Amino acid sequence: MIRLAFIPLFLLLGCAGPSGNILNFRPQKSYSEYLVEFSSCTGKGVLNSKGSLKGKLPFSFRSQRDSTFLEFSDLIGRKALFVWITNNSITARNLIDNKQYKYDEVIELLPVLKVLEPKDITQIIWGVQPNYKEKFKVLPRSVKNNIVLDFHKKNIQNEKQALVGMDYYEKNSKNSIEIDIDVRKRNTDFLNMKKVWRLLKY
Repeated sequence: MIRLAFIPLFLLLGCAGPSGNILNFRPQKSYSEYLVEFSSCTGKGVLNSKGSLKGKLPFSFRSQRDSTFLEFSDLIGRKALFVWITNNSITARNLIDNKQYKYDEVIELLPVLKVLEPKDITQIIWGVQPNYKEKFKVLPRSVKNNIVLDFHKKNIQNEKQALVGMDYYEKNSKNSIEIDIDVRKRNTDFLNMKKVWRLLKY
């Protein structure tokens, strides 16, 4: 059950591959430029996975500065998992099993966090490809060669050729994952993030 509870989170966090396996995009603006112009970012998307992890999971997100809140639903529309992300930490709560996980527990279940920092996930939510290359350099070659990660763009409402997600492929296990953001809105209004933070507490 623990593994199943973390499938949605796993889908989001992806991993990185060698330079030949990465498709790079130049964002319309940098992450810092977006933060100067906007106060928050909201939207929704879908996670599709194949291989040993099969499923289609909708999610919504709310992000403000260095904090991002993700809400995943299961196939019948029930709220299944809440995830709170800051620059250096991730907290997850499994609503079905009524369990909460701290960052160290998430890393143990999701070794992809050895490549991507929590702040990288927030940048992807905002539509910016994170710069993870320095951390990636220290990984063993066997790990690098096993992972393929492509970022992809498409036209969404009010934004042309927006970075909307990534495709993840693990060669050894043949697991593949697609993350697709359907709606993204950058706002000048502030969100009440304390309200969603309380959802993670018992």
